[in-house]
Amino acid sequence: MLSLLLLVLAAQPTAAPATAKAPTMDPAYVAYSSELEQGINAGDASILDARVDVEKLLERATRDTSAPQVFKDGFATGVRRSGMQLGKQLVASREDESSFRLLRLRMDGGAPHALYRVVSSQGGVNYLDMELAKNADGQVVIVDFYPYITGEVFSETMRRMFLQAAKEAGYNLMDKLMGKEQEFLKNASKLQEMQQLTQEKKFAEVVKLYNELPQSLRQNKPFLLLRFSASSQLEEAEYQKAIQDFEKAYPNDPCLDLISIDGHMLRKDYATVMKMIDRLDQRVKDPYLQYLRGSVMLDKGDRKTALGYFKAAVTAEPSLAMAHWVLIGLSLQDKQYKDTARYLDALERDTSVELADLTDLEQYAGFVKSPEYKPWKKKRDARMQAAPAVP
Repeated sequence: MLSLLLLVLAAQPTAAPATAKAPTMDPAYVAYSSELEQGINAGDASILDARVDVEKLLERATRDTSAPQVFKDGFATGVRRSGMQLGKQLVASREDESSFRLLRLRMDGGAPHALYRVVSSQGGVNYLDMELAKNADGQVVIVDFYPYITGEVFSETMRRMFLQAAKEAGYNLMDKLMGKEQEFLKNASKLQEMQQLTQEKKFAEVVKLYNELPQSLRQNKPFLLLRFSASSQLEEAEYQKAIQDFEKAYPNDPCLDLISIDGHMLRKDYATVMKMIDRLDQRVKDPYLQYLRGSVMLDKGDRKTALGYFKAAVTAEPSLAMAHWVLIGLSLQDKQYKDTARYLDALERDTSVELADLTDLEQYAGFVKSPEYKPWKKKRDARMQAAPAVP
């Protein structure tokens, strides 16, 4: 039940990156935030899953409803039995060149938050904002989290599950719910229908069903997100209207900037893609977005500008293996073999990558035949022989 929307998250470490720290933050939060990054990168899912305060999530999800206690207890038992699976999913979906990185700690609304970046091996990015607290024993716990790609804190996702489950069990919760939640519960089946139509790729029908919703629900984020996803597969006017309606309902929401990048890229609307990345970067301040800007410019055909962004990415975050690989690839295409040698050295120095025998790789044939190869290989062989053995 809890894994439904968490499947969008995928991560694996490359090199062990430098940890972002907030000097005024309670040292316990600083320590745990670093431990979480290192634990996921080491394949330890329990460092996350065992620290989620399930009771606090349940308290937020089941608040202010008239559901009988017996139903609340049953729902809570099911949640506790399932446990949190986010850490397991992050670890299980790790692949080469994907990453999980702590960006920073901050105070927000009086609560400490840790912001993590999650990058898949295909280059897709998501951000995971963890709200932290201390339990009665003084241990740091995660009381809620906000995946940017879903656009809401997980306690709200769980609350919808709770309300839908109560309705399906025959309980009438309308008396204590406020306006939007009342409307949602009346039309919960339509959300499920839109989800089914999306899976069946009946995108025009998704939009049609959305347009038939009450006005209040057309401003409800889950419905807006499904409509947005479907509209991205339809004509330009429908897609632009979906963006405008989302922005009107949720101005400056980072979710829209993140999820709209792919749609604008498919349309080759490079100016808007760069605008979305810039707005997202104002919030997350992430060096990876320099890599993303470079990828946009490369797709546009502006290699010079792209090269500048890729260089900026590895300067700001030396362990970002993806950017190193692109720099290496571009230097090989341009036959700039001095740069190739320099970029290969940087890749092994700054990331966890250990290069294979380049003479066996067709794409390196020009470099291997070049005057730069032998000096580079001699230098690298000496470095590898001098390096301590890894147990």
